[in-house]
Amino acid sequence: MNSKGFTLIELVVVIVILGILAVTTVPKFINLQADAKTATLHAIKASLQGAAALVHGKSLVKGNQNKQFSETNSINIGDGKGLNNDGELLIVYGYPVGIPDEFKRLVDIDSQYEYKALGTSFSTFVIYFKEDSIPTSTSEDCIVYYINSTSVNQKPTFQVNDCI
Repeated sequence: MNSKGFTLIELVVVIVILGILAVTTVPKFINLQADAKTATLHAIKASLQGAAALVHGKSLVKGNQNKQFSETNSINIGDGKGLNNDGELLIVYGYPVGIPDEFKRLVDIDSQYEYKALGTSFSTFVIYFKEDSIPTSTSEDCIVYYINSTSVNQKPTFQVNDCI
C-alpha cells in the first residue's frame, strides 16, 4: 500500500511532544518580563548612585559634607532650578536630600517610571513602574528606593526590591 501522509498515531505523538516542550519552556519566558523590569531598576539604582557620588564630590570641595539637612545646606549644580531657581541642590551630609523633585534634576528617567516620596521627613523616596500599584513602603516588590545619609561619612542607602 502506497499511502502519502502521516498516521494518526504519528500526529498524536508530535502534538504530545510539542505540548511537553510548551509546558517546560513557557514559564521561563513568562518570567522574562519580571527579570527585565528588575534589571532596569538596577540600572536606575546605578544612575542614582553615580549622581549622588558626583554631588558628594562637589560637597567635599565646598566643605559642607558635615552638615545636616537644612534649606541653607546646598550646592550649586548650575541648572537654574531649585527652591529659588538659583541652581542650588539641597544636601544632607554632602549627599542629595531624598526629595523626588531634587533627584529628578539629577537623574532624568523615562516616563514609564515615577518618583514618590515616602513619609514627610524628606528622607526617603521610591521609583516604581507607573503600571504597578503606588508603593507605600520600602518593603514592596519592584521598586528602587533611596534613604538619606544619617551621619557624617555614611553613604545613603540605595536598594532594589526585585520584581516577581
